[in-house]
Amino acid sequence: MDAPDYSFQLRLFTQDYDGPRSRAIRHSADIFEFFTLLFVRVRMHRQNRAMVNAVLAYFVVPDDLFPEERLGPIGLVDDLFVAAHTYRILRREIPTAELAACWKGEEELEMVMDEVYRECRAEIGKKTKDALRLAGLS
Repeated sequence: MDAPDYSFQLRLFTQDYDGPRSRAIRHSADIFEFFTLLFVRVRMHRQNRAMVNAVLAYFVVPDDLFPEERLGPIGLVDDLFVAAHTYRILRREIPTAELAACWKGEEELEMVMDEVYRECRAEIGKKTKDALRLAGLS
């Protein structure tokens, strides 16, 4: 029996999505995988590890601010916002080379995270603080 692969499932869930914020949403699997590799490979301060854990937990919680089960792939905007917001903090704390070693996406990490942050923040609007609070990051 094969073990479940959340990154693979995210890729399947988003690969044909062509709705609002589609460029950001199609990066979901790469971003989730990035945070899993940070979790496994990078030594970091306890506070930073707690943020990485919060991002991973937020991705898999079914009843977050914008539930994917009800909304489809656009429901990932809050998950992606939480991830991109956390990345903006971690990039000041973790050496660039270590971050880059965990990124497996085709486009440049910084560019992807900036785009995802902008797009998802615009989509969730005034609920950014609610997403961060639900993730335990504010």
